[in-house]
Amino acid sequence: MNQVFTVDSLLEFDACFHLEYSPNIESFETQPVGFVYQCLNRDCPYTPDFKIVEKGITKYIEVKPWKESKESDFQLRFPAKQQKAAELGIPLILITEKQIRVNPVLNNLKLLHRYSGFQSLNLLHTRLLSLVSKIGRVSIHDAGRQLMIENTLILKTALSLVSSGMLSVNLVNEELSMNSVVWGNSCEL
Repeated sequence: MNQVFTVDSLLEFDACFHLEYSPNIESFETQPVGFVYQCLNRDCPYTPDFKIVEKGITKYIEVKPWKESKESDFQLRFPAKQQKAAELGIPLILITEKQIRVNPVLNNLKLLHRYSGFQSLNLLHTRLLSLVSKIGRVSIHDAGRQLMIENTLILKTALSLVSSGMLSVNLVNEELSMNSVVWGNSCEL
């Protein structure tokens, strides 16, 4: 999103990595304008943790530790919040650490984040993109060998291209490494 966000917890911080790198999330914001809902015959203010646009649909996200989501007060209030959000035409979804702190995905997203933000392509980027365009899927190690680029440099180059969306990699099944296979966005899994 190329923005700095303020969040209220480390769990929300970790959720940002998923939101930032999900191909389905078009935009997100933290602590959006909230609303007032009814609970126990009184007005209660509420501010969602996130407001996202996913595949053109706006949603609110509440991030809670699993244990807290099972507490009686939360169990009483959350459905009332969901009902009011639904009346506003924006679904409210609960996400816990069971969806956020899943590895190797979260570790991979954090690693990609370290390589985000490069502004322009350099010669190494274009050489790697050209190789991937020519041969399709290739491990980072094999790409470095074919391009005669040392391991640390080819890894950094590949991760910066993945972070920018110019190359793809499987983030779900294994930790990112020299053995990770990269491909262009037009290649099939």
